[in-house]
Amino acid sequence: MMRRTLIDRISPLWLGIGISGSLVLILVLVETALGRWGIFLVEGEFDVFARVSSGELRDFRLALVHCLVIGYLPAAFVLVLQRSRQTVLSLQEVLNCTQEECEALAASLRLSRPGFIIFGLCGVLLAIAGPYLVPPVPDSPWNPSTWSPEVFWHRIGGPVATVWTWWLGYAVISVSLRMSRIATRLQRIDLLDLSPLLPFTQLGLTNALMLVGSLSIWSLMLVETGFGMTMIVAGTATLISTTIALWLPVRGVHKRICQSKQQELSELNRQISRRRSLLKSEDISVNGGEMADLITYRGLVDSVSEWPFTSSTYARVFLYALMPVAAWGVGIIAEEVVARVYF
Repeated sequence: MMRRTLIDRISPLWLGIGISGSLVLILVLVETALGRWGIFLVEGEFDVFARVSSGELRDFRLALVHCLVIGYLPAAFVLVLQRSRQTVLSLQEVLNCTQEECEALAASLRLSRPGFIIFGLCGVLLAIAGPYLVPPVPDSPWNPSTWSPEVFWHRIGGPVATVWTWWLGYAVISVSLRMSRIATRLQRIDLLDLSPLLPFTQLGLTNALMLVGSLSIWSLMLVETGFGMTMIVAGTATLISTTIALWLPVRGVHKRICQSKQQELSELNRQISRRRSLLKSEDISVNGGEMADLITYRGLVDSVSEWPFTSSTYARVFLYALMPVAAWGVGIIAEEVVARVYF
C-alpha cells in the first residue's frame, strides 16, 4: 500500500468549509465588535442601491466573497493533487506496471519549489496591481490609514486569494503535463474499447471544474458595480485555462490513440492490398467475404475518435461553463431575498 502523505489525508471539502467558515465567522465578529452593522441601514431599510457602488455595504459583500474564495482555492489545490495520484493508480492495468511502479509514478506527481516561488510571485505582483484596475481607484490603495475594516479584508485577502489562484493554476498545469507524459507508457490501445483511458478524461474534467468553480465564486462580485471589465478579462482567461486544463492530461493519450490507429490502418491496408492482388490473379483459394470484412473493419477503425471524449464529456464542459452565470444569478436573487426578508 502507498504511504499516505499529508496531502492524501486532507479532506478538500472540510478544508474549504473550515477556512471559509472561520473567516466568515471572524468577519462577522469583527463587524459586530466595531458596531459596523448600523451603517448598512438607512432609516430602518436595507440600502441596496444608494451604497452599492462605493459604500460600506459594497465593501462588506466583497469581503464575504474573499472569505469564500480563500477557502475554496486551497481545497481545490489539494483535490487536484489527490485526483492526479488516484488517476495513476487506477491506470495500473493499461500501464502494465506493478503496484510498486504505479505508486512510484503517483508519488512523482509533486510540485517543484521553484515553480511555487515563481507562480507565487506572479500572484503577488497581480494582487498589488489589482486595486488600480477596478474603479473607483482609491488615491492611496495601499495606505493602511485609509482602509475601513471591510477594505482591510480586501487588501489582505486579495493577495492571498490571487497567490492561491496562481498556485492552483500551477498545480493543474504541472500534474496535467506529467499525466500526458505518463500516457507514453501505455501499451497497445484497444481502439474498439477506449473506456480504460477514461481516467485521463476524468482528471481533465476535474481540473476544468476546479478552475470554473473559482470563477463562479469571483462572479459574485458582478452584483457590485465597477467589476464588469475585470470579470470579462478574468472570465475569458479562466475559460481559456479551463479548456487547456481539459486538454493537457489527454494530450499524450491522443498521441497514443493516433499512433495505434495509424498502425492498425496500415496493417489493414496491407492485408486488403494483398487480397486484392490475389483476387486479380483469380486465385480460387481467396475468400471474397474476407475482403468485405476487412474493408468493413477498416471503416470501423477509421471512425474511432482520436480523443478519449464522449458526448457526456462535452455536455459536462458546457454545464461547467454555465456555472459562473448561475452563481451570479443566485447572488442577485439572494441579495433581493435578504433585503425583503430582513430589512
